[in-house]
Amino acid sequence: MFSKFSRRFFHLSCRTRNVRVRFAPSPTGYIHLGGLRTALYNFLFAKANNGQFILRIEDTDQKRLVPGAANQLEMDLDWMGLSPDESPMKNGTFGPYTQSERLCLYNQFVVELIKSGHAYHCFCSERRLEFVKKEAIREGAIPRYDNRCRQLSSSQVEEKKQHGMTSCIRFKLSSLEEPLQDLVYGDVDRNAVLHEGDPVIMKQDGYPTYHLANVIDDHLMGITHVLRGTEWLVSTAKHVLLYKAFGWHPPRFAHLPLITNADGTKLSKRQDDIRLDYFRSQGFYPEAIIGLLCLVGGGFSSSIDIQQNLHSLPELAKSAVSQHIQEDLT
Repeated sequence: MFSKFSRRFFHLSCRTRNVRVRFAPSPTGYIHLGGLRTALYNFLFAKANNGQFILRIEDTDQKRLVPGAANQLEMDLDWMGLSPDESPMKNGTFGPYTQSERLCLYNQFVVELIKSGHAYHCFCSERRLEFVKKEAIREGAIPRYDNRCRQLSSSQVEEKKQHGMTSCIRFKLSSLEEPLQDLVYGDVDRNAVLHEGDPVIMKQDGYPTYHLANVIDDHLMGITHVLRGTEWLVSTAKHVLLYKAFGWHPPRFAHLPLITNADGTKLSKRQDDIRLDYFRSQGFYPEAIIGLLCLVGGGFSSSIDIQQNLHSLPELAKSAVSQHIQEDLT
């Protein structure tokens, strides 16, 4: 039912004493086993390296928000013993920790990208975008945006604005000179410019997409390691390009293989029997749920028996630290 991944995850090379990781869920539903495992492994990695575990709420998809989900997410983490060091409820020196409260920051950085020539206004309608997609499929090509508005001059952009035309902001993709370095999968040769058109980074409603907001927030919040689900591996090239466009040094990335259903499909927030509140209602204790997540996740040393015994979070964190990490941190 569940996929496992290599022990390489916890054998990361940490060359900074100030490890900072984040769990950044979208409040579009209540936390399930997949998201909870991501939170757990971020928490354990932080504690194993005397670092900080941050909770950030990524609520830029306003159409899919579930009322009360954000507060419930943090209360669920507290119940599991995975209390963040910084969060919307606890605050901290790097807040706000909810993205909808950081819109002015994203707007400032988008202006910077436009001025530096790394981003541009796109006035293409949904109708045209759908046409481009269908034409590509009909011709057997990759369905992607054709970067039409990238060629607009500043005067053309101003003229369209004066006529009341609305626009989103797209980021100019370019080639990566070397493969991505992932701490779980190793070298990943994924060049986004070969597979997709320029991505939207700011929607017409003034809200950033994940690609822009997570890069800006991770940089400003001092995140050193991004540990997230493997579904984001294909987007990492775009994120690295954004870091380069801003002149920032990217964090280290580790992508966790998905926990799947018996038929290999991805877990969904709409599945009641994999949500945390289901296990809680059935009388499961946090220690038992954590034991399950560690069992399906892997990455621990042979010094503890995950299959036969339950272990405290400090014990799990200690087991996750390899000699390699200990040497790098001294």
